[in-house]
Amino acid sequence: MIKKAFSTLLSAVFCLTLLLGCFTSSQAEDYFNINIDVLDMDSLNSNEYVTRNLSSQSQGISVSKYISDSSELAVPVRLTLVQTDSNTLLFDKDYGYQSGTFDSGVIYLPYVDSRTIPYLVTLYVADYTYAMPFMHLMPRLEYNGASTYGLRLRDIAPGLYTDWLMGTMIDLDSLRSGASQSIDICASNSYIIGQANVWMQGDSVCVDTSFYDSANVQINTCSLYMITNCSEAGNGASASQFSNYSLGQSIDVSGASSALLYMPMQVSYNTDGLSTFSYSASSSQQALWQSNIACGASQESYAQDDYTADIQTDSSGWDDNSGWDTGSGWDTGSGWDDNSGWDDNSGWDTGNGDDFFDNEPIEANPDDGTIYYDDGWDDTSGSDDWSNDW
Repeated sequence: MIKKAFSTLLSAVFCLTLLLGCFTSSQAEDYFNINIDVLDMDSLNSNEYVTRNLSSQSQGISVSKYISDSSELAVPVRLTLVQTDSNTLLFDKDYGYQSGTFDSGVIYLPYVDSRTIPYLVTLYVADYTYAMPFMHLMPRLEYNGASTYGLRLRDIAPGLYTDWLMGTMIDLDSLRSGASQSIDICASNSYIIGQANVWMQGDSVCVDTSFYDSANVQINTCSLYMITNCSEAGNGASASQFSNYSLGQSIDVSGASSALLYMPMQVSYNTDGLSTFSYSASSSQQALWQSNIACGASQESYAQDDYTADIQTDSSGWDDNSGWDTGSGWDTGSGWDDNSGWDDNSGWDTGNGDDFFDNEPIEANPDDGTIYYDDGWDDTSGSDDWSNDW
């Protein structure tokens, strides 16, 4: 009983292993099968038909064709593959006599260039010739880096990024006049996949994107930074030290003449038909960067001087020779503690007759002739005074 159960378990494991092995093998082979029997041979001159039925990003191709049911009817078969734009013969094989359904096996295609490569596939079956085009498309690129075209960040702000990604200097003053700016979006340090569009509404700037239809771009991740004080980025600040915005969001840039647009992205896209780019730092972008840096340094210097020199430590403030602790302030000979202030001989307690604490008359009672005087508020003439001994 135990032996039978163990045998059954082994059989199940074996079958599962075969099943997984077949599944893995099928998935591992990336190829496109050209079944000549299902093709409309009269439509091979149609680009639309070829695009739909004879184009693929697969790494290889195979060719199949029904020949006969009997080995007695076997016929010679030969297959060739030519790269037509260079007239290069890539594959030529004689399969001998074949019957049943012919299958060429997988023919792997070499990497030639970052573009669609045209091939002519020709199958010779006895006296019949079947020739058809095949377009080898570039594989779709997944989760590749992208940014707007501008200045290499590794050259100006390595704290933001140290590889090939770029940031773009935006002339905000120009946008305020009603202009807009369109900037190429570059991916994989090679292709232009679309544009970033920048415009202003009042003192707020907005950014959105548009992509080429043929690229079929999918945005996997996107961050957006609008850095108005480039000196911070130039001094090594990381992206986490700046505000991260979203596409289409209004970003307040009041008081700024220019800003660095940094928009790192991860995208998936098709490369067929896309233009490539080569990097060159433009003089106008460099000039905007330098101007922003200089403006930031000037503002920082002015703010520091205004706070520390003009208010705290110069010769016209609180701790100098003309302030509160000087010869004309509170603790001097002409202030509150001097000979003309509150506690001196010419202030409230003087002998001028018109102050609070003197010995001169202040007011006479017209009815009885009583005079209110002596020491101000607390005179000695009785209860009719304002306050006795206050």
